[in-house]
Amino acid sequence: MNLPCLMRSLIDKLLLVFLVFLSACSARPILSGKATDRDSLSETTKRELVAATLQSAKGEYSGAVDRYRKLLIAEPSNAALHYALSKAYIGLGVLDSARLYSEKSVTLNPGNKYYLRLLAGITHQMHDYSRAVELSRQLVALEPGNTEPLTGLALEYLAADQPEKALDAFQDILKLDPKNETTLAQVLLMEIKLTRYQDAIGTLTELLERGDGKEKLLLTLGELYRQTKQYDLAARTFREVLQNDPRVLPVWLALFDASVQSGNRPAFREDLNLFYNTAQVTLEQKIELAQFFIARSSQESAFVEPASVMIDEIKRRYSGKTRMTFRLQVMEGELLFHTSKVKQALQLLEKAAHSKNAQKQKEFYVQACSILALCYDKIGYSHKSIHLYETVLHLEPGNILMMNNLAYILAGQGKELLRAKKLAMKAVAADPVNGGYLDTLGWVLFRMGEYEKAREILEKAVGLELGEAEIPEHLSKVYEKLGNMQKAMEMNEMSRKRKEK
Repeated sequence: MNLPCLMRSLIDKLLLVFLVFLSACSARPILSGKATDRDSLSETTKRELVAATLQSAKGEYSGAVDRYRKLLIAEPSNAALHYALSKAYIGLGVLDSARLYSEKSVTLNPGNKYYLRLLAGITHQMHDYSRAVELSRQLVALEPGNTEPLTGLALEYLAADQPEKALDAFQDILKLDPKNETTLAQVLLMEIKLTRYQDAIGTLTELLERGDGKEKLLLTLGELYRQTKQYDLAARTFREVLQNDPRVLPVWLALFDASVQSGNRPAFREDLNLFYNTAQVTLEQKIELAQFFIARSSQESAFVEPASVMIDEIKRRYSGKTRMTFRLQVMEGELLFHTSKVKQALQLLEKAAHSKNAQKQKEFYVQACSILALCYDKIGYSHKSIHLYETVLHLEPGNILMMNNLAYILAGQGKELLRAKKLAMKAVAADPVNGGYLDTLGWVLFRMGEYEKAREILEKAVGLELGEAEIPEHLSKVYEKLGNMQKAMEMNEMSRKRKEK
């Protein structure tokens, strides 16, 4: 076959494909406002369509757009041309124009799923999720037994931040395809997001019965039991996970947490004994968990006794080791500080900090000095706390908490205010939404006489730390200096109410 014949054959095939495409995409086309045969076109128009389609297929979208636009002058009501032009504009990345022509194709032929899908994709990409939802619902109506458009609808509801409706759509998919585990997992996520924990437990139980990913599912189930205060069931579930893999520290933590929250002390001690007897758990991990409980005790009194039991158990098993003795003293001192036993904490921590070889364990030495400095702050020994803050910052120059605390003490004494400002600004830069750090910076600025800047900073701090009484007290003094006595009185009242809580 010679080349001209080959080219004609290729063009004929492309024309055939394109006409099939037009037939599929246009159910009832209207050409130039006249009733005609389906997408009947002149020979010249057919050639232009083939040329435009070839250009679009080769990525020459600008040329394709020009040709399609010329064709639309003659065929303004041809839905397939609007659809093809929209796709060419997508290739160019011009979404506004793509949407304009896509909307026109849907208006001309609202029952065509290809047109609807394209427009839904465009509107989603343009973040017009309400329109994307509307189009997705039309697609669902066109194919009521098909899960694909339902999945699209569910995802559009999620994009539109309508989790309730997304959950309904996912559940509709399950009615059509009950074995669809991906959708079942989506249902679970939606139920958790909507805090429908009891429903989520049922869904999770169903997933567990199918057998895949059992450990992760069990862990999630345990957490759901904990959220719904079914602590015994939570503990039983966590124990089942640990039977398979006792090395997972977060599961031990969740198990202990469930026992503490339920007030079941015998169960806690039994589980703790099992934890310490588990060879797969290292001593460092045991200490790590105890430290977590110590930190938790500063926020929740229910964790004070369990933290103390953990320390005692580590003492009983490992206190023969010199390094362990120092670490245990530091941990116990921190727990005493958190439970307001400041004098006892001082005695223990002073002994620990001055013990032989204490400085060789840098992490725990820094911790001892930090808690000891806080103890000195509590009893008003600021000169000692300053020395310890300086010591910690020498060992850890980037310790933000120590920077903040030192800046606050210096501000209170009216000393080294430029240095205090520098320290406070570093702390705020590291954690700009920490109300305590903002309060320190505001208080330093107040002491420096920069009242307007202090006001701006302290107003932010008041809104971030809703339970702290000292911040509105500081802001009140700033308002007084600025001559706003009404605001100063309001802040004093706020401080008084916070103290009463």
